[in-house]
Amino acid sequence: MIFSGLTQHWCKRPPATLWPGSGTALRRRSSLRLFASASSADRLVQWVSSSGGTVSPTVHVSPPDSVMGAGLRASKACRSGELLVSLPRSCQLSYDGSTEPNLLQLISKVPEELWGAKLALRVLKERIMGPDSPFHSYIDNLPMGVPGIPMFFSPDAIRALEQYPPLSEQVKKRCRWLLSFSSEHLSALPGSPADPFLGTPVDANILGWALAMTTSRAFRVQGPQHPAALLPLIDMSNHSFAPNCEVKPGPGGSVEMVASRDIRAEEDLLLSYGKLDNTFLLLDYGFMVPGNPHDTVLIRYDPIMFEAGHLLAQGQGAPPDNAPDLGSATFQQQLLTEMNLLGPKADLELAFGRSLQRCSPRLLAVARLFTAASAAEVRGRSADDLGAWDQPLSLINEVKALRMVAGVAAMLLTRFPTTLEQDRRALEGGPAVAAEGGLPEGGPHQLAPDVRAAVQLRAEKKAVLSEVLQDIGHRIRGLASQTVPQGAAEAYRESVSQASGGQKRKFSTSSRKAKMRNGKGFG
Repeated sequence: MIFSGLTQHWCKRPPATLWPGSGTALRRRSSLRLFASASSADRLVQWVSSSGGTVSPTVHVSPPDSVMGAGLRASKACRSGELLVSLPRSCQLSYDGSTEPNLLQLISKVPEELWGAKLALRVLKERIMGPDSPFHSYIDNLPMGVPGIPMFFSPDAIRALEQYPPLSEQVKKRCRWLLSFSSEHLSALPGSPADPFLGTPVDANILGWALAMTTSRAFRVQGPQHPAALLPLIDMSNHSFAPNCEVKPGPGGSVEMVASRDIRAEEDLLLSYGKLDNTFLLLDYGFMVPGNPHDTVLIRYDPIMFEAGHLLAQGQGAPPDNAPDLGSATFQQQLLTEMNLLGPKADLELAFGRSLQRCSPRLLAVARLFTAASAAEVRGRSADDLGAWDQPLSLINEVKALRMVAGVAAMLLTRFPTTLEQDRRALEGGPAVAAEGGLPEGGPHQLAPDVRAAVQLRAEKKAVLSEVLQDIGHRIRGLASQTVPQGAAEAYRESVSQASGGQKRKFSTSSRKAKMRNGKGFG
């Protein structure tokens, strides 16, 4: 498989059917209300204030529209640094040693990396308690429908997502885990001494709802070593890469949301969920950002992929060249091991992106390594050196390496069953594309909202690859027009160093970025 799954071991598993006639996603319960009512939002504000919290008169709950759920806005202008919401520990929904033993025992059965599922079990406990829960006003305000979350997509939408396995595989993995955990640990609880849910049956759909709530709303309040928490009212703030608010620790374990700049009256109160790509935004939050500057296309390292990229570059007019040595030489294996691309705990994830440099350092490093003329050309270079844009091996090697990188990107585009143009026509209501696109065949039609989201996601990924090709093509033309006099490589290093701010990028064992709200995500 060329595209990278978010977890490597899952990529080879076959699709599964979770429910008769439901494809691979959990059922969406159409009878449940989608968003909280105005009255429940008012009760939430009153509950926070009466429970020791602070809500500025500036903060107003906005009703949901056709695109976003309910949010927060400023009813009047406020100054930078102004306190908008403050929540004491008693208003933060999490779990710790004082939590009911039966619930803690059940939480302990969830793997540590699935932190969202641990918190979801606490959410279910509070929901089942109803008015007896101290968090009843908060739970009553949570949306009961989850439009936009891929776990609840229709079969047509799941098929449309399958063009981009890093997302579709993760959706299926989550659904399978929900079914497995429900079958193994939840089904026998009602009526047993270990039941924390007061005899109420909990199935995969109910647990899926709670998981959607936690992955889309939870904050890391006390750092990554502590359980995440839900922050009532604060978690209603919508996302922007240019936020006007921030969340920070307050005195006595409280959490505060403050204005990070001057805010005009009637302006939405916005937080940044982190520099996340569209895969994670759609997976955890149910939306994406067109033209997202942080969007990426994930792929799995495979020497054959680089060989194919080299051959494709040759076919597109690159000067004839010998086939590259694809990692079999000892010096290459040593550097690939240093890059953590070989070995029992190897991280095979590489990425293209919309960043200035267009591809991850390890992807560039592999291309430079595979196109190096000999071991002497990389002698004295570390894996970090090979991935630094301002440290080319030579002008000739850089041109070859960039052509290989461009070939890999072009090959990925050719592997999609539909083109970017076809997806855009489908989004505009044009004729449906072939069945491989995951859309119903036929003439012009309106896409269902979840199918539209799936098509938009894969169109965004194709746009990223197209931009990568344009940018790298420009770099190649600039380099290829140069001669190779003494000092040319040094001049190139200087020009790239200036363009990148003189900063070197270090390798990471995972390109997944920690979310301000959610840590590393579900799994």
